[in-house]
Amino acid sequence: MRRIWSRPILISFMCCLAVAVEAVEPQYKEYTAPVTRVVYFEISFDERFITIGVPHDTTFASLSFARQNLRLFQDSVVLSAVATGDYATFRREGLLVGDSLYRYDRISDMDIRFESGETFITCYTRKTTDSGAVARRGNRISFDDRVRVAEGAFVRGMIFTVKGSVTVDGEVNRAIVSLFGDIDIGPTATVRGDLASITGVIDASRDAAVYGDVYSGAKKGAPRKHRFVRREKGVELIGTFRYDRVDGAAPYVGLKFTDQDSLLPSVWGEIGHGFASKRWRYEAGMEQIVWRKIPIAVGGSYHRRLASGDDWIIRNTENLAFTLLAKEDFKDYYEAEGGTVYVKARPVPKLEFETRYRNEDLRWLKAHRNLWSLFGGDKQFRDNFSTVSEPFHTQGIADIDSATRAVLSFKVDYDTRSAEDLFKHSAWALTGELDWSTKDLNSSFDYRRYTLSFRRYQRINRYTMLLGRLMYGGSDGYLPMYDRFFVGGLGTMAGYYHKEYMGTRFWITNAEYRVGFPHSDLAFSILWDMAQIANEQKLNGDVEVKHSLGAAMYIGDEFKLSLAKRLDRSYRDNPKFYVRLDHVF
Repeated sequence: MRRIWSRPILISFMCCLAVAVEAVEPQYKEYTAPVTRVVYFEISFDERFITIGVPHDTTFASLSFARQNLRLFQDSVVLSAVATGDYATFRREGLLVGDSLYRYDRISDMDIRFESGETFITCYTRKTTDSGAVARRGNRISFDDRVRVAEGAFVRGMIFTVKGSVTVDGEVNRAIVSLFGDIDIGPTATVRGDLASITGVIDASRDAAVYGDVYSGAKKGAPRKHRFVRREKGVELIGTFRYDRVDGAAPYVGLKFTDQDSLLPSVWGEIGHGFASKRWRYEAGMEQIVWRKIPIAVGGSYHRRLASGDDWIIRNTENLAFTLLAKEDFKDYYEAEGGTVYVKARPVPKLEFETRYRNEDLRWLKAHRNLWSLFGGDKQFRDNFSTVSEPFHTQGIADIDSATRAVLSFKVDYDTRSAEDLFKHSAWALTGELDWSTKDLNSSFDYRRYTLSFRRYQRINRYTMLLGRLMYGGSDGYLPMYDRFFVGGLGTMAGYYHKEYMGTRFWITNAEYRVGFPHSDLAFSILWDMAQIANEQKLNGDVEVKHSLGAAMYIGDEFKLSLAKRLDRSYRDNPKFYVRLDHVF
């Protein structure tokens, strides 16, 4: 039996202003909902335990019970821990924890999520003195009544029941939860929220349109994912701004249509103009989910884009900040005009496969070195692919200009990191990619290029974490300049010049020991990088291994200041200072 009494709680966008106690019956105390939507109570479960959490002052009080101590009676469901004397009882009128009663008819909304092997069902409430107001919002709430949604019927809100079974042949707009009962979703049903049950069986027909996730405690394993992303129905206006040393200022505008039910394809179109390059940019694409259970999606697009092979080093948003503020553009570019088609699948949570065919005509574009930046002064932007020495630079330009690249790509990605808090849990991020270009595909090039990346976020305790990355890249055949590997500087080897080394094979390892300061957003790290890169030769003892050592300070999860020094030589080895605005590891 586990018992946890101090657990922080985040309640909407502001902390709860007050929690008042209101008598419901003489023997019970009852919470009155605060001003805005707040957490009312939370139920979490895994294979061994069921945990009940309730707000307690400014913290969260949680009681954990072993599953074998669960008892179902006609008028109640009891969770007990005899050793400590703790009880939690689901009664007809509400959840009784201690001497406080949390009434089911006060539940206004629910959120379901899965973290670190545990499913969380968070119930919210709103300020109201009318318990029927929640029901009028379209929710269906009961203790043990069987809930049926007939074909053609529509439930605007959610369905919540403690012991009752749920059968759906119609449409439900929100989540469905039967804590200790079964959920049956028929072939004509449409459910736009999640499905969850602690002990019941969830049976969803293959023909049903279920767009949430399935969280079933009746069998082992993580929840089954139905979607690649949560979809919002309707037309969305797309507006972005890009700024780089090739296109200069480039505003984009477009539209995207997304059908929440995935019955219609997602369709998007975008157009932009680079004022320095005087080139129009555009993309029109479509994606259709063809099988919801796994799911599997097919899609394609036609475009004229400013492409770069440096997306793994730095993201566009962070690079935009450097170009605007400091006249530093860390990417190299080329123009690609053509189309792509793809198939992607997510057979299990966090794991995604993708197969893609791309056929593009390439074009070389010069850099505009005298573009404006806020604090750049008289500094100039560097040339495109400026770190590549002659004569390969001239050959690389010829490879890009007026060439056709036809590539068949295969990619697998497994990522368990938390999008909300990167350093909260231990996690894996594994990626493998293979690009195959051949003249049989009408390509100007004939090569195979492959990369493997292993990242580990290992939490040691609440303040310390060890981060590690191991990456390998290799190729066969002639690899053109834009597809070769670059090592050095930002995102690869701290302490070295940016993209100092180019090669056809490489490996790199980065290690970081991160210590957070209690009760603050500050953290301190020790950094160590090591790499080996070779151009047209094998990675053996004849190729020097590069090393660097450094230290960093975090402010929040993403703003990072670091200082690092290369260790492979004693000349031109001054420490280098880095600022990161978007953590990539």
